[in-house]
Amino acid sequence: MTSLLLIELDWNTAITRFSINTIFIASMILIITKHMVLRRFSFTFLMISLIVFFLCFTLKNFDLNLGMALGLFAIFGIIRYRTQPLQTEEMTYLFITIGMAVINALSEDFLPVLELIMVNLIVILFIIFGEFILMRFSYNNKVHPLAEDLNRRIVLQIQYVDSNMNEIIDEEIKEQEKNLDIKVKTFKIFKIDKNLNIITIHVYY
Repeated sequence: MTSLLLIELDWNTAITRFSINTIFIASMILIITKHMVLRRFSFTFLMISLIVFFLCFTLKNFDLNLGMALGLFAIFGIIRYRTQPLQTEEMTYLFITIGMAVINALSEDFLPVLELIMVNLIVILFIIFGEFILMRFSYNNKVHPLAEDLNRRIVLQIQYVDSNMNEIIDEEIKEQEKNLDIKVKTFKIFKIDKNLNIITIHVYY
């Protein structure tokens, strides 16, 4: 018990690694705020990163093993927003937030500061590559899942015809923009019911 009370934090190391972790999470948030859906998680990602970092950095003074580290992932994996299911991209960034906070906090013994900075830069570069190149290529001419904000969605049902359907959709969207005073970002054809001759369109603004 006495030995536990004598444990002291290395504040120089803590501040250095906390700064690296903060710069990383701030950079990630700046990159992903182009998505309306992820923008609302900015505060969440920031606070989870901060708490996980200090939790790991504080507990590393005790005899923790790999099982405990994996247990931390399980604990924070259970803490989810149960009001609505999270998309894969949202869970990915949540995992990155927790994972990098753990790495930045617990890698003091085997990862010097310079190498830690390189690891953070590599992850940031891969995020940039994924967001601006890979996702754009993968979802070319399609609605990106993160653009599907249910709170900013209009569901339109239009009479289906065999010809000039694209022109009819464009005219209907322009009419909605004018009537509702909104700017449509994107849309997708959700369903075509040829039995009822109705086409359902999800419009995101």
